[in-house]
Amino acid sequence: MPTVRHAAQPNDRRPAGRGARGAGAAHAAAAGDELRILLIEDSRLLRDRMIGMLTVPGVLKVTGTAETEQEAIGLIDAHDYDALVVDVELKQGSGIAAIRHARRAFAARSQPLIIVLTNYSLPTVEQRCMSAGADHFLDKMQQFAQVRPLLERRQRGDGH
Repeated sequence: MPTVRHAAQPNDRRPAGRGARGAGAAHAAAAGDELRILLIEDSRLLRDRMIGMLTVPGVLKVTGTAETEQEAIGLIDAHDYDALVVDVELKQGSGIAAIRHARRAFAARSQPLIIVLTNYSLPTVEQRCMSAGADHFLDKMQQFAQVRPLLERRQRGDGH
């Protein structure tokens, strides 16, 4: 399956709808819209696998991918996303910095759901990710299958 790099158009800043980060937040996509996902992952093999797993017509769609912190920041600045799935260690830079940037960039709009999916599931790494603004922290080896249900729950409007 081909890697999505930048599926959204440069002016794809449709209003994010209702919702904000925090308890009881509603999803950013309007009812019936696909949840727009930015996948920040440097492993091409895993990225392609996740695009397949996270593509559910009418429900979920990976609309952008990034391998580095700078690519992620550029996409966050250029497009609206309803959710970010983020790896901590990237080819260049850090997923944690991308999370911080996303929280600042989306401050005036509806906040995306941010799920960290990492091989570095140490408590100190989890604390850094949650402090940066992540909503969920998952271990790639043990909790990989939990990503899609979390995104589907957000798309239905069931919060974080």
